[in-house]
Amino acid sequence: MCIPQNLGDLLRSLAHPGDGVEHVVIHPHPGHGVTVGVYLLADRLFEAEETAARLCGRAVAETGPLPGWRVGRSEAPLLAPYGLDGQWSEP
Repeated sequence: MCIPQNLGDLLRSLAHPGDGVEHVVIHPHPGHGVTVGVYLLADRLFEAEETAARLCGRAVAETGPLPGWRVGRSEAPLLAPYGLDGQWSEP
């Protein structure tokens, strides 16, 4: 399967205004697919995972830019507990 060079842009173009998508990064794994990093704003971890899954689902839908692809899983790290909640502090 050929990974489009503009895959991040394709995914961002599928985001809805309320999705909170800030940034998309692509990590190709030749012969094994890709890891997609979706940076978005969400109130809860579950909400972030669901939003990322919906976004990727739009891409692999029959009418999406990646028909025939599939989404393996959707997981999201919660950054706020690690001090990345918009307030930076020194260790």
